Amino acid sequence: MNRWVIVALVALSVMSGEAESRVPYYAVNHDFVWTEEKEWPSLIQAIKDSGSQAVRLPMRWPVAEPERGRWDWTRMDKAVSALRAAKITILANYLGTPPWASGIDPAAVKGFPDCYMPKDWADWDEFVRKSVTRYWKDIGYWEIWNEENGVDFYKPLPNASRYVEMLKRSHAIIKNIDPGATVVLGGLQMNGIIPNPWLTVKTPDFLQAIYDAGGGPYFDVVNIHPHVLATPNEGPAYCAKLVRATVDVMKKNGDRRKPLWITETGVAAEGGVTEEMQSEHLKGIYTELGKIEQVKAIYWLTLRDYPSAICGGENAMGLLALDHRRKPAFDAFRQTITKARAGK
Repeated sequence: MNRWVIVALVALSVMSGEAESRVPYYAVNHDFVWTEEKEWPSLIQAIKDSGSQAVRLPMRWPVAEPERGRWDWTRMDKAVSALRAAKITILANYLGTPPWASGIDPAAVKGFPDCYMPKDWADWDEFVRKSVTRYWKDIGYWEIWNEENGVDFYKPLPNASRYVEMLKRSHAIIKNIDPGATVVLGGLQMNGIIPNPWLTVKTPDFLQAIYDAGGGPYFDVVNIHPHVLATPNEGPAYCAKLVRATVDVMKKNGDRRKPLWITETGVAAEGGVTEEMQSEHLKGIYTELGKIEQVKAIYWLTLRDYPSAICGGENAMGLLALDHRRKPAFDAFRQTITKARAGK
């Protein structure tokens, strides 16, 4: 029986009412907080039917504390409760800064206004402290920010030292409340080495910059987002090449034994890419990355198509169409999991 099957079987065998020690191997991205509740049952059933046991769920500060001191956990409470009732593991992805904490006027900002860092780290600390205290029995995995090496999600410009400050503070708070929790590095665009080819602001070698700034001790899992095109010169083999380069950086910095998660990868069924091509791309990604020892989890982006694209292609990247129709990629995802669990 191969290593990945063992991981998956162990993951399925550990179920308890508290934060779970398993590694979520097959997983998806979906923001239930920003989804109408009437759609939740169908989406949760789709996660279960797909064989996935985990979802990456945004933990948005502007939603939890829209005004200083006015906390509202209503939507997150409902989402966490629904997912845990379905025995779906949650990776909470911290992101977003409310305008009152950043001092930014949203109307004057191009792009995402909630991607600026807080003026006072104490405000961020309080958000992390309150969220972990509230959910530590239900959530054992915490990802610190999203694509901090990209100017679209980290404004005004990516800064490794400043990000490490956020990482260090978050790690200390999380581990103090729940020593068994897993702190996941914010998913780096591409492989954390090459710059994002779709952005004009280039930030090469950002993972090394995080290590150089002293960030290594403050994350338990390395995390990247190797989005590649479904084309002959890219595709799954190229994706695996990118991931192996990340592993080389990990080894160089003494982290060869740390897990490497892919909390986003996917391809849009549009612009010449058919749904069948998307399905083949998915199978290829899981096959190629399954050969890399350090890769322990792959989160597909996304469970369902978005109503419109945010950065590019999210409106067609789902395993499900917007009307919940199950695409060929859904069947490919489920079949890939079934084969792995059967040891094939």
